[in-house]
Amino acid sequence: MFIEIKNVNKSYNTGKISLDALKNVNLTMNEGQIGVILGPSGSGKSTLLNIIGGIDHIDSGNVIVDGVDIVKLNDNKLTQYRRNSVGFIFQFYNLVPNLTVYENVEVAANISKDPINIDEVLNSVGMSEYKHRFPRELSGGQQQRVSIARAIVKKPKLLLCDEPTGALDYNAAKEILKLITQVNKEFATTVIIITHNTAISGIANRIIKLRSGEISENEVNENVLSAEGIEW
Repeated sequence: MFIEIKNVNKSYNTGKISLDALKNVNLTMNEGQIGVILGPSGSGKSTLLNIIGGIDHIDSGNVIVDGVDIVKLNDNKLTQYRRNSVGFIFQFYNLVPNLTVYENVEVAANISKDPINIDEVLNSVGMSEYKHRFPRELSGGQQQRVSIARAIVKKPKLLLCDEPTGALDYNAAKEILKLITQVNKEFATTVIIITHNTAISGIANRIIKLRSGEISENEVNENVLSAEGIEW
């Protein structure tokens, strides 16, 4: 099992009020699978993603990724885990505005142990001809392609996607989903996508639904669709 989440609890304290973000969450995923986590705002999706990515800490439980319980890692080891094993794709791209496309990807390559050739990665996401442009000179879909290139250049075992199509129009969104599934197949990368869009779950091997910090549904998708095959 590549990911094992065991009895995870997480709460946030704001003054005198304690908010339970995750309550006794348990789930597993095999290596090379795509998982989609669905739920409304405030359901705990982003909290769970950040915990798996080593960005946020839990109150109790275990988070085992590729045989390592990341809960037990010190700050230095956790930084190495994020740097070497995890790629992040965000809704709003988070590109460095004063760096070119090539340089944005190069930043990630430079902190990686064994990065993929940058030109090869840019070619794989269809951005080679734009590599000397700045983010402001690109469309939203193109910027998201660059963020995917930046995430995969370091060959992460795990790709975490936070609403990756949320800021895009329909056609651009489908192109981005196609790229994500392509990365999953070509590199055997385990992918987790959080989204409000239930249609996106069609591309997933496993579909998890969160409600008020608890898993309400956790099912295997027996009819996985291509990115081109989903509609919304």
